[in-house]
Amino acid sequence: MFAALIFLSNVLMWTAMMAVMMLPAVAPWLLAMRRTSTDSPLLLPGLFLSGYLLVWTGFSVCAATVQAALFYTGLASPMGVPTHPVVPGVFLIMAGIFQMTPLKNRCLIHCQSPIGFFLTSWRDGWSGAVKMGVRHGAHCVGCCWALMTLAFVAGVMNMFWMLGATLFVLIDHALLRTATLTKLSGILFLIAGIWFLSQPTEVPNLLPLKNQHAPIVTFAFAVSNNH
Repeated sequence: MFAALIFLSNVLMWTAMMAVMMLPAVAPWLLAMRRTSTDSPLLLPGLFLSGYLLVWTGFSVCAATVQAALFYTGLASPMGVPTHPVVPGVFLIMAGIFQMTPLKNRCLIHCQSPIGFFLTSWRDGWSGAVKMGVRHGAHCVGCCWALMTLAFVAGVMNMFWMLGATLFVLIDHALLRTATLTKLSGILFLIAGIWFLSQPTEVPNLLPLKNQHAPIVTFAFAVSNNH
């Protein structure tokens, strides 16, 4: 029961983190929807946002599961900070490969075109707004899931990573109209991942803030693990 509560707290933490980080990128969509809609210009964007966040909540459940698995296998601290170079290596290479895929490019094109989406895929009514939010959320998660897993490289609550990822998504989705940044980041992720995997097993100085974690969460995980 105690472990379930800790897992739920991590899901809520991930959900809040994703909501804050993705808000700048989804803001142009909310503004575009408000301009497009002639009825309920405030309610419909709110319903759209609820559908959008629902999808990110599903992602948060998956991320919290990975976080727990990494902790119980000794590969990360309770706050997702890696304790073994294979962890950042694998996640960086996975993200780098995904940045080059057609699926990434397709989702990115969608995320860069709010007006086009609303003009071609508009759904009327409250349920229509939620459905459009879910559909956009699915594309957004499809575009950004690999980037968000890099939290397991820097540490889940690393503020520098959170700020960097937020700016990256905002620039990539709202300011650019090409995949240049995506491709360049993919190359850099691959190089960094290969470098991590080439390091010896015990390289604590290369791992970010290995000894930092939240005491309460650490105690909670330790208690649940001992029982």
